Amino acid sequence: MGTKRKQAEVSGSNATSDTTGQEVSISIDRSPANIQPVLAKFLAAVPPVASSFSTYKYISNTKNDDCIVVSETDKVEYVGQNFENGKPVINGCRYMIGVYDPKKDTVVFRQAPYVRVNTVIKSLKNSRGVAERTNQNQVMQARNDLGVEFGSKKQKAGIRAEERNKINMDSVRADMDVIGASIEQRTSSMPTAQDIAKDNENARPVPKYDPNAKTAAEIYDMEDVLSKSNAAFINALALSKATDAEEHRKLVPVRSEFVAKKIEQIVGQKKPDLDLLRRVMYLAYLIKFVNIGRKAMQSRETCVRTLCCSPEIANVIFDKFADCVAGAANPDGSPVYIKTAASESKLMCHIFVLMLSLNNWILIPTEVAADLGMEVRTAMRYLGSVGCKMEALSSSGDAATKGRKAASSNKKAVLKAPIKFPKANLRGKN
Repeated sequence: MGTKRKQAEVSGSNATSDTTGQEVSISIDRSPANIQPVLAKFLAAVPPVASSFSTYKYISNTKNDDCIVVSETDKVEYVGQNFENGKPVINGCRYMIGVYDPKKDTVVFRQAPYVRVNTVIKSLKNSRGVAERTNQNQVMQARNDLGVEFGSKKQKAGIRAEERNKINMDSVRADMDVIGASIEQRTSSMPTAQDIAKDNENARPVPKYDPNAKTAAEIYDMEDVLSKSNAAFINALALSKATDAEEHRKLVPVRSEFVAKKIEQIVGQKKPDLDLLRRVMYLAYLIKFVNIGRKAMQSRETCVRTLCCSPEIANVIFDKFADCVAGAANPDGSPVYIKTAASESKLMCHIFVLMLSLNNWILIPTEVAADLGMEVRTAMRYLGSVGCKMEALSSSGDAATKGRKAASSNKKAVLKAPIKFPKANLRGKN
């Protein structure tokens, strides 16, 4: 309501009205008050009826009517002020609000600031404009001023600590060139995405492979798995002359159904393939090496005796799949060896590549897991690490696995060209 006076009805600060036959006393209250009425114009959304607003005024030695009103809900903030750029938002008139008391027949008017309220959506606060961020800074400054003036010692100490921790943007801008050069210097040595991908490829615990191979047999370099020079130290001739399974078990250091079947198939031929037989025996040595405990691993000589192989083959296995503990030594002065997680992954991947090469590049995870004494999902994970894809068994395969309850028993792992490895997850595991 404007303060334009009706003719002859209002005079000075006190007046009476007799329009209804009763006298009404009208007065203007100019005394300071803690609670002051405010006229607000909402430029966007209107808050709920029950919303409460807080009013803040600047502390100044001179007369200053500038004020800020604020409120918030779970999703929206309301910030209003009666000034812009140091000037009132409206000039030429003033607004007053009157309160009528029917018991006393009085109307008391009090000056009410006129504010324009902006709406700020909390989820979009990061994308607000400069003017809105300025409003927030002004609100925070007003709150800090009130805290310094009327707050407790703890509140005042907190405000001073917050002021000390503020970043001086002027000093930061002066050092921007130095900061930028320092960032560029450090980021220039960081690996690129291509470098990281290349390192991940090189770090795979698998034998050498050809990503452009046309057939499954060409994917892995079996010379890297077991070279011909090292295979010469495996005595396959005695195994090829053995006549029954009992003699085979005496010459093979591990009890494996897969190994036993492959030996039987090879030896049962008219002319046994000694190269394949050596590969089967090398597989048996690796499976035996998996089962060697931590205490036996510490001594290399003990492991050689447990593997029942030539010292040359034992050296090959230790060099590839064991790590020497730096600074540690056995009582006899010999170095201490252990199998780390990385070396165990490499060992298992070589075992699965050997088994695939001996079984036409196809394996059934449930059978392999039972043979190696591990969980089916672990076997499937290793098969995926060497590039196998899981497929449904054919009708003959389904008949062979009939009666098994596990869903994974109806799957087979197949290695196909071109090879595709699973992508590493956030933990760096395949």
